[in-house]
Amino acid sequence: MLSCRDIAKQASDHIDQKLTFRQSINYGFHLLLCGYCRKFVHHLRTTIDLSHQLANQDYLADEEAAAIAARAAEQDQSSQG
Repeated sequence: MLSCRDIAKQASDHIDQKLTFRQSINYGFHLLLCGYCRKFVHHLRTTIDLSHQLANQDYLADEEAAAIAARAAEQDQSSQG
């Protein structure tokens, strides 16, 4: 079984779907059993998604910044539930 350290090392490959089928099964099994790693991967995925959104904009209006902050807070609350 993968350790939490293995999960952290492979998190980007997991999110980018670059793991083999076997690796993906082992990864998913660990996430099924480990809430800490599920939360870690969820937060990493959110960070990547938000950074891609920001990279595609020339500037960020105050309203957009507030909307992104609200979305991040909402996702954080849903992952704690």
